[in-house]
Amino acid sequence: MSNKSKIKKPITESQPLRLNFGCGQVKVEGYTGVDLYAAEADIKCDLFKYPLPWKDNEVDEIFASHFVEHIPGAIRWNFFDECCRILKPGGLMKIIVPNFKSERAYGDCTHAWPPLTAFSFYYLNKGWREANKLTHGPYALKCDFDHQCGPTGVSPAFSNRNHESQVYALTHYWESYQDMWCNLTKRI
Repeated sequence: MSNKSKIKKPITESQPLRLNFGCGQVKVEGYTGVDLYAAEADIKCDLFKYPLPWKDNEVDEIFASHFVEHIPGAIRWNFFDECCRILKPGGLMKIIVPNFKSERAYGDCTHAWPPLTAFSFYYLNKGWREANKLTHGPYALKCDFDHQCGPTGVSPAFSNRNHESQVYALTHYWESYQDMWCNLTKRI
C-alpha cells in the first residue's frame, strides 16, 4: 500500500532535506514538518504506513520529539527500517522520548507499549543483531544505525549533587529524569 502525502510548500533541492516527524503544532525551525493531523504540518503523511513517500537515501536528517513512543510496538521496527532507508548514509535521526522510569512514559494513554529504553536502540544495529543471533522473524531488520543516548536533564532533586551521585541516580532511581534523547546515525 502506497503512502500518499500532501505537500503544502515546495522543498528546494539546494537545501538539506530535514524532516520533523510527528511535528504536531510545534514545528522545529529549519525542518519540514510532517504530521497526519496537525494543520501546521508542511506535509500531511501517515507515518504508520509504509513505504514512506521519500526515495532511498534522500533525507539528510530526521527529528522526532515525543513521536516514536506513539508508534505501536508491532510496527516500530518497520518505522526504523523506513527511516534508515530514506536517510542518506551518515544521516542523523534525533529522537526524544519519555524516560521509561518517568510517569511521562505511562501517563499518556496514546503511548504504545513497550516504552523505549536506551537498550531498545541496540536492536537497530546490524552488527549487534548478528552477534546476538537476532536475525530471524521479527528481528530480520534491514536498518543499521549506531546510537548514542542520554538523559535530557537531571531532576532538581539531584541537579546539585556531584557527578557520581547524579549518574547513580539516573541509573537506579525513578523520576531522576523525565526524557531521554537518542541520536541514530545511519551506518554506511
